[in-house]
Amino acid sequence: MYIFNLAFKRLISRPANSLLSLLLFAIGISIISLILLADRQMKDSVQRNLAGVDLVMGAKGSPVQLILSSVLHADYPTGNINLREAENIARNPLVKQYIPLALGDNYRGFRIVGTTIEYSGLYNAELYRGQWFESVFEATVGYRVAQMTGLEVGDHFYGVHGFRDVGHAHDYFHYSVSGIMAPTGTVLDNLILTPVETVWAVHDGQDHTHDEHDHENCDHEHDEHADCDQHHEHDHDDSAHHEHDSHNHHFDDHQENPQLNEIRARIEAGEDISREEMELFLATQQQAHVPGTDDHREITAMLLIYRSPAANIQLPRMINESTNMQAASPALELNRLFSLLAFGFDALNIIAWAIIIISGINIFVHLWNTLRRGIHEIALMRVMGASRHKVFIMLLLQGMILAFGGWITGVILARAIWMFLPSFHFMPDVAFIMLQPGELLLLVYALATGILASIIPAWLAYKTDIHFTLTRPENA
Repeated sequence: MYIFNLAFKRLISRPANSLLSLLLFAIGISIISLILLADRQMKDSVQRNLAGVDLVMGAKGSPVQLILSSVLHADYPTGNINLREAENIARNPLVKQYIPLALGDNYRGFRIVGTTIEYSGLYNAELYRGQWFESVFEATVGYRVAQMTGLEVGDHFYGVHGFRDVGHAHDYFHYSVSGIMAPTGTVLDNLILTPVETVWAVHDGQDHTHDEHDHENCDHEHDEHADCDQHHEHDHDDSAHHEHDSHNHHFDDHQENPQLNEIRARIEAGEDISREEMELFLATQQQAHVPGTDDHREITAMLLIYRSPAANIQLPRMINESTNMQAASPALELNRLFSLLAFGFDALNIIAWAIIIISGINIFVHLWNTLRRGIHEIALMRVMGASRHKVFIMLLLQGMILAFGGWITGVILARAIWMFLPSFHFMPDVAFIMLQPGELLLLVYALATGILASIIPAWLAYKTDIHFTLTRPENA
């Protein structure tokens, strides 16, 4: 402990040089720490938000954009698709569950999502207060939505067209908050859920192709908590009989023959079938009409969960080749996105490691100059009883203290910067999280750098001839 205190006092005796070395080291550490935080946080958040969704059906366009808009709710949708056509695909025996999504409006920047109650089940969401939405214009809001907007159960609000808090306000259609969801740490915390029929009622007769420019220049002020004592009744005869049964996919038996029944049974059993058999089966399926479905109803996307791994090979190709929709795999597209982001992360890593190497050289220069100026002091320490080994350890500790101080300063700095970075809707707000495994490994590298930077000055001090040093004329 005495040697440690002595090493620390020698460093603070020249505070300017020591602080410069520490800060330079901390900058490199903070950049690498930020990269580790962003990479870990983004991948963990994305994995939670995938919620087991195997495939997303949507309008033609960028598959990455389709995934970002429908799964992570972090981009604009590619457009709308016909509900009947989407359900004809979703009724395939290879599909275990399907969930429709209808987007287009927001409330104070939080997206209003028309869907079914099964959507919240993907994230194992529970109610914090109130109850789940049941009828048209009822809404269950996410936990963060309630926190940021002050919405409570029983409050009323109206949506704004688009995904920004400026645009055409649907002030004739008021939503009633039926419940608030408990926090899930997923994108669900930032969403407002309502029946699909609500979105259809709001946009009935409107072109709800989702184009950012349709509402970019609009500037309407609206009351955030409208008092709605009037009861709005809407006629939804077109959709009253339309129910999304996500577990049962039945066909009209009179439209099928024994061959098709056999093919279907083999598909449900997970057995392989030939391409010709699949084409025959799909052609017959697409001719079937979903009972009670309006041919003109549209949704933004359809989330699919597979019953069998065989669907991963057959369904995407069939959708992309034989329909006017596109199919995108969330896992595949997000892996591609991460591979593109990896180039940027690698470039930042190279810069950070270059800074660490330069800071290591700076620590070496600092300790070398300290040794040259304090060689007489070290000789006096030897005369007063300090052994060679203690002097050697003292200088090593100086390098390690600077490296450790730079590491801990960099880690704290990274978290301070993280708090002020803009948060994405699919990432939970985490201001201060535990140390990452990569940061602990970074500590080992930091200490090794400190040791390498101080090993030469420490060795020279170890080999110092006391008699020669004290008898030199310049030291007399």
